[in-house]
Amino acid sequence: MRTLFLAAAVVTAYALLRGWPAPVHPILRACFAVLILVLGLGLWRRMERPATIRARPARPARWPDYLAVGLGVLAAECFFLFFFSAVPPRAEALACRVEETLFPERAAARSATDATPRTVGTRVTGNWLWNDQGRRQLPDRVSARPSNKPEVFLRPAGPGAARVLLKRAYVRAFALERFRDSAWSPLAIPPELLTAGPDGWIRLPAPSSRPGPVVECEIFHSAHPAGQDVFTALQGAFEAQLPELRRVAPGILRLSPLPDPEPGYNYRARSRLVTLDSLLESGVLAGKSIDVREAPEHLLALPEDEELRQGILDLASRTQGPTEVRLVALRKYLRKNFQYSLEVENPSNRQPLVNFLFHEKRGHCEFFATAGALFCRALGVPARIAYGWTGGRYYESPNLLVFRAREAHAWTEVYLRDIGWVIFDPTPPGALEAASLSIAPPDEIPPLPGDSSLDLDLPDSIPLERLAFLILLAGLLLVPLTFLLLCLRRSRPAAPAGSLADSLLPPPPGYLARFRHASARLGHPMPPGRTLRQHLAALADDNLAPPFSTSLLDYHYAVTYAHTPRDKSREKSLAHAIKDWTP
Repeated sequence: MRTLFLAAAVVTAYALLRGWPAPVHPILRACFAVLILVLGLGLWRRMERPATIRARPARPARWPDYLAVGLGVLAAECFFLFFFSAVPPRAEALACRVEETLFPERAAARSATDATPRTVGTRVTGNWLWNDQGRRQLPDRVSARPSNKPEVFLRPAGPGAARVLLKRAYVRAFALERFRDSAWSPLAIPPELLTAGPDGWIRLPAPSSRPGPVVECEIFHSAHPAGQDVFTALQGAFEAQLPELRRVAPGILRLSPLPDPEPGYNYRARSRLVTLDSLLESGVLAGKSIDVREAPEHLLALPEDEELRQGILDLASRTQGPTEVRLVALRKYLRKNFQYSLEVENPSNRQPLVNFLFHEKRGHCEFFATAGALFCRALGVPARIAYGWTGGRYYESPNLLVFRAREAHAWTEVYLRDIGWVIFDPTPPGALEAASLSIAPPDEIPPLPGDSSLDLDLPDSIPLERLAFLILLAGLLLVPLTFLLLCLRRSRPAAPAGSLADSLLPPPPGYLARFRHASARLGHPMPPGRTLRQHLAALADDNLAPPFSTSLLDYHYAVTYAHTPRDKSREKSLAHAIKDWTP
């Protein structure tokens, strides 16, 4: 049973250190994890109480002892907090560098098949956007463990913009349009340099008649170590406050390299966030079908594999009615018949999408988005796949949205005439860990980006890094303080020879302790190892025998050796007699 309790404590502590539950502050989760581990180890090592007489301390514990033990436990907890918060990210970064140095092919294959970004601190590591050939391959097998590290920060321009995002926010980093050999890749176009106008804003390609409210946000994200820095904003961005952008593909805008990449990027963008559901709810599409004429060929292309192509067409043909009705029906089919999972086994080593659609029928958002895009193309609707983040956590006091690595997401986008690219997300919303934006409690401290220029107006908040440093410093100071208290505690005189044997015995009864104390005050202490009979005889030789000698000796030997029950009234009378005997 104790082993089971220890295993449960280890699992719970691991879950806390991995970021569950998310609303709890990381430092508080780390403290709870250490406390649970200590309790688990304490119960696991607990010994059964022995039937024999237990050894007792030479003196009772005093308050400095309890204070020293408490400070020692606090120091150990601070050490574990530092170890679990600072060591894992650095160990992960070191492991990645060693793998990239010693096994470059393995590192490239792993980065190409990663389902979500891998982060260290707030900096993205590894080539998570696409591989060296500009392709993003669907993985044959998946065993993803998204981290809880913050990656993108958004500050809406005013509370009105924040209210628009409360339902669900999609932050897009890039979109890919070609699908071939189980991989997505961008459409190659001549690079186009977009520069800011006199007002400092870049006008991005977007239909002027696009509906929806305008949302302006200030955006912060780190610089990619491999140089793949892409413009990141709410989906439907049509303006960016930047000096220049380079459009290298229809769905990819590259940022200019920074002279100093350490602070990261900080810019503003304006977007009109439009989803197919919002268009249907607002009635924009009422009474008319989606116009799919003159669609580019690459946006309607299906896989070259005949079996996969025919399977997609067969599934799409099961729907009837207007195009928008068929799209909703296909999305419903995907959400109902397929399981969202970060674990994909693919035991028969099939093509990833074949395994997802016709065999294992489970996968993460990239599988759902790929299937959704190909289903849309089967209906004649131009579609592509977009990558970014969704959900997020909103901190009301600094007016800040934080998107973490575990909220990385892929979705389908469909192109509608006079509207532009519209979100069409086939992933089951309840399957995602953070399907909608969550609101942090007022006392939760947000993780802050490392750019000092991003003023978040947090006069009463302490950054997480500084708070962790203060706790670590306090833990290091507690170690010498604990040692000093142990050294300065009041010590008692050394016990006479033989006291070790006495300490192994149970404490003497009250009447005998009083008699020993009284004898010591008369100048005849009772030496260790001497019996009561011998001591009374020694007192009689010095004419100091108490008048109650016979009564004391008879009662003590009857209780100690004859197993006679103790008599409180008699012990009380003996205590009074001893008190009267003492001068």
